[in-house]
Amino acid sequence: MGNMMDYLDWRGDLSLTREPFCEVDNLLMAYLAYVRMDGIAPAPGEPKKSLREISEAFFQTYSEEKLKKEKSLTRLAWKVMPKLVESTRFGNIWIQNYVNYVSQEKEAQFCAMEILLDDGTAFVAYRGTDDTIVGWKEDFALVTGEVTAQTAAVDYLNYVGGGSERMLRVGGHSKGGNLAVYASARCKEQVQNLILKVYDNDGPGFRQEFLETPELLAVTPKIVRIIPEYSIIGLLLLHNVKPLVVKSSQNAAMQHDGLTWEVLGNHFVYAKEVGAASLVFDKTLKNWMGEIEESKREAFIDDFFSVLQAPGVETLTELQSGGLRNLKAMLSRAEELQPESKKIIQQLLKEIWNSSTEFFTGLGASPHGPKSAK
Repeated sequence: MGNMMDYLDWRGDLSLTREPFCEVDNLLMAYLAYVRMDGIAPAPGEPKKSLREISEAFFQTYSEEKLKKEKSLTRLAWKVMPKLVESTRFGNIWIQNYVNYVSQEKEAQFCAMEILLDDGTAFVAYRGTDDTIVGWKEDFALVTGEVTAQTAAVDYLNYVGGGSERMLRVGGHSKGGNLAVYASARCKEQVQNLILKVYDNDGPGFRQEFLETPELLAVTPKIVRIIPEYSIIGLLLLHNVKPLVVKSSQNAAMQHDGLTWEVLGNHFVYAKEVGAASLVFDKTLKNWMGEIEESKREAFIDDFFSVLQAPGVETLTELQSGGLRNLKAMLSRAEELQPESKKIIQQLLKEIWNSSTEFFTGLGASPHGPKSAK
């Protein structure tokens, strides 16, 4: 089965005026936001640049040899760009208002760009997190309330939409999907009226109080939520939109990578429901949320991620190579925690292991490798 790169081979010759924008196009735009365009793409106030021009400058700056050494889950996002440029469908798109902000001190990261499409619309793409454990921690931190990136996302959408006559699509992958929904709900009414669709690609959800706000309810009919069969990030917290569940060519946590999502024609290949293993993980996470006092959740998250980093790794990709050895290191670290955190984290790891060999298959504990494509 193909993926979104194959989709460009199959349907890249069809312009947006001939074949309207679809869900797979959305994922391509969301992945374009992962490409490092600092110093290349135009910042707010600077003239727009064609994607072709940006692509040429990018590959003059970064060699393929250097790019291939990256180990993050989204390490291949750069491959999307030349494929887009070569296609009729996206060969003439323009980029403007590129923003990238990272603060290690505040554990905050925000990146967004405006993509001008041939059909006269614009796609506002928010970058998500990759597979760094610190990046995933930022997703989990959403349980404690509004984060810096969400505030920045609202300001950005108001800036872009406030001076635009184009209709907008807003989207992102992972945390970017959360930012797309949050910004679309919190932006000014005149900007919200420009929004055609909001695409949430395996993004974390929200606290209950946000789900009940009139602003979110107003934009809810425009939200398209997409998650893989095994979703961790996309099931975090609460959602008010039923997801489209897609099949993936990978196992467990690696299904978060949109490049593994299976495509047929102009749509994803759908599964009937979220996998049982993913539901176990989700249930376990929601259980601990119910057990931990709200004032202590931030400390618990620190403890939980110190356990994930116990094997001395920084990314899920690195975690793949350890298998059972990494699990032992995590359990050992959990033993050092305060009783309240220790009990819940040990149970979390135990339930994941007992209920889902798929989870650690995805982390390299199985000799059989990734799930074969169907």
